[in-house]
Amino acid sequence: MMNRIGKREFAYFNLKTKQHMKLIRALIAASMATGMVACATQSPPQGGPRDETPPKLLNSSPKDQQLNVDTRTVVLEFDEEVQQNTLNKELLITPNINNPYKVIPNRNTLTLEFEKPLRDSTTYTFNFRNGITDITEKNKAQGLKLSFSTGSFIDSSRVSGTVVNLMKQTPEKEALVLLYQAEDTLSVRKNRPYYLTSTDAQGRFELENVKEGNYRMYALVDKNNNSYYDTEEERIAYLAKPITITPATDTVKLQTVRIDTKKPILLNRGKFTDRFVAGYNEGVQGFYARPVGAKDTIMSKALPDGKTIELFKTAAFSGGKAILAAVDSSGNSTSDTLEIAFTGKPSTRIKGAALKVMNSGQNAGYRIGQQIVVELQTPVRIAGKTPVRLMTDSVVVQELQYPEQVKLDQTNTELSFDIPSIGSNIRQLTIALDSTAIQPLEGAAIALPPLDLAIIEGKGTTGSLSGNIATDYTSYTLQLLTTDYKVVEERSAAKNFRFRNVAPGTYYLRVLIDENGNGKWDKADPEFKREPEPVYMHPTTVEVRANWELEDIDLKF
Repeated sequence: MMNRIGKREFAYFNLKTKQHMKLIRALIAASMATGMVACATQSPPQGGPRDETPPKLLNSSPKDQQLNVDTRTVVLEFDEEVQQNTLNKELLITPNINNPYKVIPNRNTLTLEFEKPLRDSTTYTFNFRNGITDITEKNKAQGLKLSFSTGSFIDSSRVSGTVVNLMKQTPEKEALVLLYQAEDTLSVRKNRPYYLTSTDAQGRFELENVKEGNYRMYALVDKNNNSYYDTEEERIAYLAKPITITPATDTVKLQTVRIDTKKPILLNRGKFTDRFVAGYNEGVQGFYARPVGAKDTIMSKALPDGKTIELFKTAAFSGGKAILAAVDSSGNSTSDTLEIAFTGKPSTRIKGAALKVMNSGQNAGYRIGQQIVVELQTPVRIAGKTPVRLMTDSVVVQELQYPEQVKLDQTNTELSFDIPSIGSNIRQLTIALDSTAIQPLEGAAIALPPLDLAIIEGKGTTGSLSGNIATDYTSYTLQLLTTDYKVVEERSAAKNFRFRNVAPGTYYLRVLIDENGNGKWDKADPEFKREPEPVYMHPTTVEVRANWELEDIDLKF
């Protein structure tokens, strides 16, 4: 019995020992695998300063400026291990070769292998931009450019310059500059260019090693990265005439614009007892409507969104077939003929009355002397002498007289008045509208709620600015702009200017120059046959302060 027990104990011990050895071997194997993965994974070394040195090109085949090159590969050798960084997007090869290639990285070497031999007797430039980085910290190779020729000489013509946004006069960063041979049929709307480069952060560009000749020249803010202009969402600059590029070409300034050739589209219609609503797909700058067969226009107004037009029922027009014509800010026009009926329920866009949002500058609140516009629910008539009272703490501050102080617009849906002088300590006003004096043209009386106004520092909270203009141009428009380039006010051509009652804040001054003297500023031509007329931006912003007049601003253009 003891012998059998001893054998069982020995067998048990032997089994445990084998299991233990298997476990040890498994742990050793896992440790070795982890070590191998760690060795294979590239990561920055722990401790010490971070590597911020970009990879440096040691050698290339072909070499920069090499002649009589005959190859299908371009090989780059660096001082450290490198990788591509969306190279197919970043690499600009000029002239355009339409020759697919694959990228083969091999530690410190990166090879481009083309499907077909490079074209004979051609100067090539490879601009790698940000397309190559090191492995550890992804530092980008700087200024990496390679030029060589498959013939006996290298083209030496060049062109440089700047690209700016026309309406802002600010640099266009990373815009493409495109060259198409003047005699070629390739189109900037459908085809990649013959030569191209990109601008730096200051909007500067330089195209070197260009074959001497005549070219159509463009700049493009290429949103979809296809290197040609195929959507009006992109900004484009162009020269109306071909440019001759030689080794001594003058610098060029290209100014980008948004070209809009799409007509406004009437998307929706609304019928109400007092008005007809027409909704367009974009902002409408000009609009008119008239009955078919008549010359008189139908009373209408645009809503603050710029896309919606309301047409009103009047004694002269109570419905029928009408022509609606709309023009957008680019001058594209459209015309629709439709049946207008004033049916259904009254419009409830405005319930009783509401303050109309106006361009009040950069402050929240209203100033003494500022115009107030009150929108009404439905067209009205004024039957009383004092339809508006201004109140504070239930006390009447002033009653406003009609029509001396209170005006009713031609659609009979808007009251307007200027805030009169009041006590300097008043910071809150309530507009009380007299429903017995303000009566609907049709239907029952409407409830007119009180409207609250916050007054900014009482009287004297605006500033003004003035200056002189020195120019040989005789026709132009001076614009005062907010910092997001919205127009606050405009002035016609004069030797001096002044903007009064301007809300405190920072502004730009811009001039639209009517160079051809036709009485308007001409926008860009969708056919690229005529360049937009010049724009001048005052080089610095102007600061307007309350109770302060900024004088002697000199504009020279």
